[in-house]
Amino acid sequence: MQELIGFLPILLVTSAVVLLLCSLSPRGVRYASLVAVLSSAAAFAMSLAILHHVVHNGVTTYFFGGFRPPLGIPYTVDVLSALLGLLSMAMLLLTVLYSTWFITSKWAYLYYSLLFLMATGSVGCFYTGDIFNFFVSLELLAIASYALTAFYRGNPRAVTAALRYAISGTIATSLYLFSVILVYSAFGTLNIADIALKVRNPEAQVPFSQGIAGDIVLTSKVAFSIMTWVFLFKTAILPLGFAWQPQVYAEAPVPIAAGFTAITDAVGLYWFLRFFNTVLGRDAIPALSSFREALLSFIQVVAILSALVAALFMSMQRDAKKFIAYSTISQFSLALLGISLDSSYGTASALLYIVSNAIGDAILFYVTGIAVAGCGRSIKCLAVLKASRCALASLLIAVLNLFGIIPLLLGFWAKMLLVLAGLGKSLALPVVTLVVSGIAAIGYFRLLYTAITSHTEVKSDPRLRSTATPTLLALVLAVTAIVLGLCFALCTQFQNFILGIGAEIASNYGEYIVKTLWS
Repeated sequence: MQELIGFLPILLVTSAVVLLLCSLSPRGVRYASLVAVLSSAAAFAMSLAILHHVVHNGVTTYFFGGFRPPLGIPYTVDVLSALLGLLSMAMLLLTVLYSTWFITSKWAYLYYSLLFLMATGSVGCFYTGDIFNFFVSLELLAIASYALTAFYRGNPRAVTAALRYAISGTIATSLYLFSVILVYSAFGTLNIADIALKVRNPEAQVPFSQGIAGDIVLTSKVAFSIMTWVFLFKTAILPLGFAWQPQVYAEAPVPIAAGFTAITDAVGLYWFLRFFNTVLGRDAIPALSSFREALLSFIQVVAILSALVAALFMSMQRDAKKFIAYSTISQFSLALLGISLDSSYGTASALLYIVSNAIGDAILFYVTGIAVAGCGRSIKCLAVLKASRCALASLLIAVLNLFGIIPLLLGFWAKMLLVLAGLGKSLALPVVTLVVSGIAAIGYFRLLYTAITSHTEVKSDPRLRSTATPTLLALVLAVTAIVLGLCFALCTQFQNFILGIGAEIASNYGEYIVKTLWS
């Protein structure tokens, strides 16, 4: 199973290369679609097998080239990284399947190749145990995202959105690289487990990296502050994300915008989960422990403001794709709020928000794609969905899931856990959560009302001859949201699994360190 962890990114990169070679065939588009579907299905199966192995056997490591860290680069996979890796590969598969219906360009082979490169970067970020390798994966993820945003290069708005995304993203990743250099100058290592050990015990000696190399307190404060800024940007949190995400979601191809939530944007939330639990944990040395508390308080304030502003902006949108973008920012802000509460319930809430939002956003984008093909991006164009009861029902379930009001759906339990986590800190936090939900409700139910009551002319588009693929995918995701919600409500084992991840991330860092450095 260790070899499977190392083989997954190789499969994705190889698939990207093979997809480029499809351009040499006269039937390249057809072959590209087939290769993409088979490869993404294989990647999903592998990520599922990895999660199953990690759940039953604990933290699992793979050392590239056989070199042990800190000399070599390890992939260290625990339940958190395995779960998010599975979510990323599931969204890759769904994106590919949806793209076989939506993408009709002769450049489809290039589109699929970039999509697989983006997925490679995502898996690398989730699995890696090295902060420099995280940077490499982040760059791969980012560059592919920029190119996919500008896939419709004949559209000036798409090119402008991609340039804005690329310029701001390059600044962010460059700052992350600078912070990596600072960390290395102080800790003498780039390995996450090694850094986590020395944050708790500066006197610790690790083969090859030895002890600390400089002032870890001042350097850590500067480096970790920069990293926090970078990943607030990557997670599209106020005010940084407002500069790029709505435009990117609006101009990127529909399946790519749907995939961004789980494949790219979730990487930022993963970093916060990993950083505040494994790296800068509760038992860090006193000088860094107080800094950790200050950083969490800052993030809590930013998350609350971001959730409120995003919910307000969402309720005013007339563009369906920008509506989904602000919905994502609001949902991710609530997830970040859960992380900032520094509790098992808060962490579990963040995980459920990531999964719930990925499902809800994908459904909204998939049915919006039908509207885009038949009319346009306006919310009024969702009236096209009235021709398909299944598509309209999926839209309803997606909205209710994101709103989090029905106990049958996963979104409700994400919100409930956040409220419970907030009650443990302050009565004001649950109130803030409910206020954000109330503002968001205006936008969600306005979207539903407009879709049901509006009338629009449907333009001629070959894709509308059969909308079975997008409708079926949306319906499958809607059923998934219901099944997961029911499992959490009725299955104690599933509840304990989710809540256990929240507790394990904070308390089981020792296994992460030992398995990486000495297994």
